[in-house]
Amino acid sequence: MEIGVITNPNSRKNRNRPDRAERLQRIVGGMGEVHQTASLESIKPVLRDFLRKRARYWVADGGDGALHWMLRSGMEVLQEEEFADQALALPMALPTKGGTIDFVANNVGIEGDAEGILAELRSQLEHGAHVEETEVDSMAIDGVRMENGVEVPFRTYGFASAAGGIGQRFYAKYYEAEDPNPRTIVNVVAKALASSPIALSPLQRIMPKLGNYAKDMFQPTSCTLSVDGMKLPGDQFTGVHIASMSINLGNVLRFFGKAEARGMMNAIVGTPSPWSIIKNIPRMARGGEMRGRGILDRACRELIMEATGDELLAPIIDGEYYRDVKKLAFRVGPRVRIPKVVAVKAAAA
Repeated sequence: MEIGVITNPNSRKNRNRPDRAERLQRIVGGMGEVHQTASLESIKPVLRDFLRKRARYWVADGGDGALHWMLRSGMEVLQEEEFADQALALPMALPTKGGTIDFVANNVGIEGDAEGILAELRSQLEHGAHVEETEVDSMAIDGVRMENGVEVPFRTYGFASAAGGIGQRFYAKYYEAEDPNPRTIVNVVAKALASSPIALSPLQRIMPKLGNYAKDMFQPTSCTLSVDGMKLPGDQFTGVHIASMSINLGNVLRFFGKAEARGMMNAIVGTPSPWSIIKNIPRMARGGEMRGRGILDRACRELIMEATGDELLAPIIDGEYYRDVKKLAFRVGPRVRIPKVVAVKAAAA
């Protein structure tokens, strides 16, 4: 088997497409199999089957979140007794776009929709053509969650995290939209800018509702931080962000250019004032380095954060929420091979 596809029937884009798996199976044909994974628990059994059948390409029908859970589950399966002795490498992982941001696919140059991407991959394999691939750094993320008052360690993998501060709160506003898209990014930024003069002045007392949007956005996260062993002063941070690749948010905002150096992550952290963050918006638009008092924008190999006070962390990793987290350690993880499939037009069923 060449191609193994997982598709989530409960995802936003698939809820009204009951024939999704059947449609994708017709496109893949005899080159592979398509399986529905209606829960996180259902992913591992499918990936075990893909490994037994030596599928060379693992395909996530979805965006960054779908790829995230496929990779995390895949890394865990490879360490199981059945496969650990076989020294198997993670197969090539392919996001098919269709998510709300698709930053991984956009970073490596994948084009088209899921149907077109799968049809192009099948065509190249059938004709013995060379499938272009690239490698990207991931992040290995070790954390501790609180579950019923008990500390529970976990490990996951990812490419980008808004772990605290404005980035994490931006995503919270972003996902409030019924159909998040690039216009939503513009709307969130515009609302924050429009309400900032009120939120950051005595007018907040007179018109609290108008200023609450920006006030929520700029609320700091209570935590301690260290970057490559250097402990940062303070325990309140208005920004805690890290990635192992550069990010393009809907061609509106761009970040983490320093992560393009092999073997490095890019941390953007600190205690900038709201006005300093606002002044950096033009740099965000062109992907420039964040500058200003209280801002640290640097390449690194490790970032450790730990919650302080009563509020636990709620980091967003590859667009997915991790809640009730007490501690996180981000380190450079394994490199992931991703096939670069370009298919501009959608395929017919």
